[in-house]
Amino acid sequence: MMLQLDNLLTRTEVARVRETLARAPYEAGTTSGKETLKNNLQADKGNQEVQVATRAVLNRMFARAEFTGFAMPRNVTLMFNRYDVGMTYKDHMDAALMGPSQAQALRADLSFTVFLTDPDEYEGGDFVLQSPFGEQRIKAPAGSFMCYPSDMLHRVDPVTQGTRWAAVGWIQSFLREPRQRAVITQLEDLRRRLVHDYPDSPYPEEFAQIHQNLLRMWAEI
Repeated sequence: MMLQLDNLLTRTEVARVRETLARAPYEAGTTSGKETLKNNLQADKGNQEVQVATRAVLNRMFARAEFTGFAMPRNVTLMFNRYDVGMTYKDHMDAALMGPSQAQALRADLSFTVFLTDPDEYEGGDFVLQSPFGEQRIKAPAGSFMCYPSDMLHRVDPVTQGTRWAAVGWIQSFLREPRQRAVITQLEDLRRRLVHDYPDSPYPEEFAQIHQNLLRMWAEI
């Protein structure tokens, strides 16, 4: 399953993050990836302004019920990257454990991208996902959000003009098993529709009871 959200960030929020990233110090992306695959830049996570921007994006993610219901996030990490002309990230699968060390690692169940550049600002740089339904090419408007299973091969094609900016990250879910997350998401979506269509019905609470009891059975704390 995948989740795509339009306008996770407003235009003003995107501009504010971009202003921060324009001032931020960068390091080679190979500090967190293989030289044979990865050629990009990533913002210094220790920079105070970058940390403020990181919290702002994460806060917008957690404010969206679609995201929290889909991902059931237990732990999330985020970084900002930049692709200038000629930069690329070849086909790869994200590591199972993400973090500066094993002691600080999270299990990568889901990966995500927040697009910070409009498609008409750069050429090339398509995000390409090898999904069970075939290759998907995604070049979404700035502020858009995409979340997908971390075990899918994906790449960023070479940028041929302009600069591509994005936030990327990884999620450890309370639910390790994708099929369990799918069931929980479907139940919660149905409950929300029932609340909307039948506000006086007892059925939404009955669905909520099933939802919560399944979480008790499946969630990893």
